[in-house]
Amino acid sequence: MNRMLGSLGLLLLAFSTGLASEPNPSYPSNVPPFTLPSVTGEAVTYSVSDRADITVLCFLGTECPLARLYGPRLQALADRFDTDGVRFIGINSNVQDSMEELKQYAIDHSLTFPITKDYERSVALSAGATRTPEVVVVDRVGAVRYRGRIDDQYEPGIARSEATQHDLADAIAALVAGKPVANPVTTPVGCLIALPRITNQASLSNPLPKSAMQKSELPIDAPVTYCGQIASLLQRHCVECHREGEIGPFALDDFDEVVGWADMSIEVIDNHRMPPWHAADGHAEIANARLMPESDKQQLRDWVDAGMPYGDAKELPEPIKYVDGWQLPKQPDLELAMSTTPFEIPADETVEYQYYVVDPGFETDRWVKAAEVVPGNRAAVHHSIAFIRPPDGGDFRSIGLLSAYVPGQRRSELPDGYAQRIPAGSRIVFQMHYTPTGKPETDITRIGLVFTDESEVTHEVVTLGGIQQQFEIPPGDASYQVDGDIGYFPRDGILLSIMPHMHLRGKSFEFTTVRDGKKETLLEVPHYDFNWQHNYALADPVNLADVDDLSFVATFDNSDDNPTNPDPSEYVTWGDQTWQEMAVTFVAVAVPHEREVAKTVAVDVSADADNVKSPQETQRREKAKRFAAEYFARFDKNQDDSIDEDELPHSVRIFAFRSFDENRDQRITKDEIESQAYWRNQ
Repeated sequence: MNRMLGSLGLLLLAFSTGLASEPNPSYPSNVPPFTLPSVTGEAVTYSVSDRADITVLCFLGTECPLARLYGPRLQALADRFDTDGVRFIGINSNVQDSMEELKQYAIDHSLTFPITKDYERSVALSAGATRTPEVVVVDRVGAVRYRGRIDDQYEPGIARSEATQHDLADAIAALVAGKPVANPVTTPVGCLIALPRITNQASLSNPLPKSAMQKSELPIDAPVTYCGQIASLLQRHCVECHREGEIGPFALDDFDEVVGWADMSIEVIDNHRMPPWHAADGHAEIANARLMPESDKQQLRDWVDAGMPYGDAKELPEPIKYVDGWQLPKQPDLELAMSTTPFEIPADETVEYQYYVVDPGFETDRWVKAAEVVPGNRAAVHHSIAFIRPPDGGDFRSIGLLSAYVPGQRRSELPDGYAQRIPAGSRIVFQMHYTPTGKPETDITRIGLVFTDESEVTHEVVTLGGIQQQFEIPPGDASYQVDGDIGYFPRDGILLSIMPHMHLRGKSFEFTTVRDGKKETLLEVPHYDFNWQHNYALADPVNLADVDDLSFVATFDNSDDNPTNPDPSEYVTWGDQTWQEMAVTFVAVAVPHEREVAKTVAVDVSADADNVKSPQETQRREKAKRFAAEYFARFDKNQDDSIDEDELPHSVRIFAFRSFDENRDQRITKDEIESQAYWRNQ
């Protein structure tokens, strides 16, 4: 089975899983001798006189997420083949990585083989290495016998629970046994090394010297410079996440870092992986859109092609002053930790979802104006979602989504007068999804809440869900569509935001409204990406008074052409895990706080009820009855005319069970389903 790599701190996937071009037949067939300084202070030499039978050159980077993950794996291979005359040498050719950072990298990952610094990048050039992590295996006469990836566990956007091909280990084992390597060239996966531009093969023996990258050597009157244009450009589009202590795996507010990551930045921009944005133009305006104009992209390309000149330091923009800590309008009135004991994340294993239930001790209803989930360890937390779990017997019809830390999702401000209600006696549930980083990690995630007085609340914000579970995606189907709808929503509500959710086979998404029989697309996501769970906030919220239908189409790609597909030969159905699928839409809706709708008494929806007064009313009641019948057909497995919690999938238990179970007797009846359906469709 396959598991999602996640973001390894969110932005990691986008920058770490680029693919090199197809294996190049002009790769060097030999690696010349070299001597490099190491983290221990001793020089490490690779030469004819002291060559081992087999030498593995491991090109590594201190900030590249895959290089972090593979560091311990390389050490394990070095230990395994130590008695077979195999020598491992770690080589760092990144201009942005200092020797101190290399030392810490070796300590963090318990590496005992030599770790060296290729300051001139001459070894990377002569060996033909382009990415981290990438390995080049040479025999005792200097001939390259294998080059490429370490194994196949990681590919762009996904991670298998374990490798199915162990390319490096197999190559070494074959050479130790005196046999030819079956597959001597594979395509490396990882971060680009910032290599100097070369124009001919002769330049391999005379690469760009280190001094050419120093600021003093670069022109200050170039048309595009770091100080004049690029620093400001990065502030507009990148530095929000790519700065010290934030979710980006490296900073882009320092010239040396920017130079080292420039080639990789161009690649992910050209591949549309950065900036992370997936909504199509031409529909409803999205307030929190991340867009980088083509003119800015071209300016960055021009600067890189010109040799990345530094320019005049007087033109540097003022650093942006970001708010440290909580990104809330004020310090939180209440901070809640998921636990007093840190959760321990292993270095390199699959971690199942973790759930923590916290009692905030609310004796009265509390109204939340702003909420923020902050992970204690951004590198290891893929996502965290905080839900409201109301007390038994409580009146609460929202899904209960309170706040989230999710890849690609910014915290949205609620307008003045808008707030979420946490009923008295409720608990807060943290759903935690962790991903490994290559070394043991710990985490305590927190949520911060800013309260407001109920007298200040004009609108209650609730989260409703559209969930379609009845599907089976055939093997190899490249465009399998699943239709769903919100189904039941308050007619006096205002639609604030839309958040689609699918898994690894998610291909595209469309959300539409229907008014007077006319369909309108509010949101189109032509290239859905599970790594970036955007909550699309509408710049102009939609009044639902005259909306007849809120529906969506989720399209899945279960073919071989989907690079994130765990297994195109499988039939795929609904499930919580990422190798299964979901077709879900969360929408935030604001309703007037002082509603005149009965909220605690089940509504009689029988056809001859006295309160049926209009064709529209009759239609709503009949729709509610149909919904209840369909729901029971799907989930009443023992056909006892009630649905127990354990008859529902785990995700549905979180999202729907408590909202339907009005009397909190731990079972759902048809009357309760019909009452809820009727209320939501008013």
